[in-house]
Amino acid sequence: MRVLLIIEGTYPWYRGGVSEWVYQYLAHLPDVKFTILQLATDEFQHLDPEDALYPITRNIDTFRRIFPPDANSQLDQYLERWYQQNKYQFKSLIPAQDVVHVTNTGFAGWLGSRLAENYKLPLLLTEHAIYWKEVELGAVALECGYEIPQTEEAKMRISRSFKKMAEYTYQSADQIISVSQSNIPYQKGLGADNIQYIPNGIPEDWLMHSKNRGEQPVIGWVGRCAEMKNPLAFFELVEAFKKQNCTPVFRMLLSDANEKELEEEVRQKAQEFPEVDMVWNQPAKDYFKDFDFLVISSHNESQPLVMLEAIAHRALPVGFQVGDLNSEYGMILDSKVGFGPMAEQIVQLWNDEKKFEDTVAQSFKKIREEHTWPQIFESYKSVIQQIIA
Repeated sequence: MRVLLIIEGTYPWYRGGVSEWVYQYLAHLPDVKFTILQLATDEFQHLDPEDALYPITRNIDTFRRIFPPDANSQLDQYLERWYQQNKYQFKSLIPAQDVVHVTNTGFAGWLGSRLAENYKLPLLLTEHAIYWKEVELGAVALECGYEIPQTEEAKMRISRSFKKMAEYTYQSADQIISVSQSNIPYQKGLGADNIQYIPNGIPEDWLMHSKNRGEQPVIGWVGRCAEMKNPLAFFELVEAFKKQNCTPVFRMLLSDANEKELEEEVRQKAQEFPEVDMVWNQPAKDYFKDFDFLVISSHNESQPLVMLEAIAHRALPVGFQVGDLNSEYGMILDSKVGFGPMAEQIVQLWNDEKKFEDTVAQSFKKIREEHTWPQIFESYKSVIQQIIA
């Protein structure tokens, strides 16, 4: 079986949910031969995949990178021009493939749809994030490195463009997989059907079956230093704890997202909060084992992988409901209440040891039963076999 996997600028360069998913997908289907076509900005174009953060798995036959399109003109015009500029590269990659697999409905989704149509191949879509929604919520850049214009008129134009690309991808896909239950209504709203939910996951050996805790809670934040992840909100929670009779250990694990202005703002804010241990560009697994709570402050999410990783290490996610972060997975508050009540409720739960451990155990059971990579990618293998049959 041979798969053309079209991704944007995540694996193998940046830490994050989509990068981890791609790596685990490749690693769990060792008998499948992959050709990776990555839409990459200048920053990625000159990097050697062998020196990247994630390993290049042995079942990758070809790793090819092309620039994303210049999206500053009419949608149909710039996409067609982009396709024609690269069609000879596509022609050399396509003939040996059995299926085209895309990981979003943006530029990768449009390109995969066009290639599948032209070369009469089945198309599989795994949608990790609703791009047009992220644009409307203030995203600064997309995974491929494409920077979102910041004028309201330009944002509306880009959002409309991504909705059109999503509609085209949904219509073209033989099977649509959503990693997020909360995204399915948005997908259906643009005409998607034949949607199958296959969640995100964690390695089985991450499951921590028991845990020793300290007297004071360790409260963490993990994610890319990106506007959509809203890292500055964590400092609001730290400030709110100054009114509580509790002195947690605060730790932020951030990875570079190439949003330089936000990174500088976060670094400056951290100087005002010396009690926050700031860790940059390090594997989260080395730190999760010490966490008791994980704060998720994102403006938008699908099914945050970091949520599952925290629960696997018996840390309880806390946040305002966003994406699939709900009461099945953690302690959820109404966004209207603010960070003062969040700090208060964390302290109350921490002080009730039995209730805290019971809550963690309930979330842990769900992760163990529904969210491990081997069972997830067995499902993918079955889907691929069905659509190429």
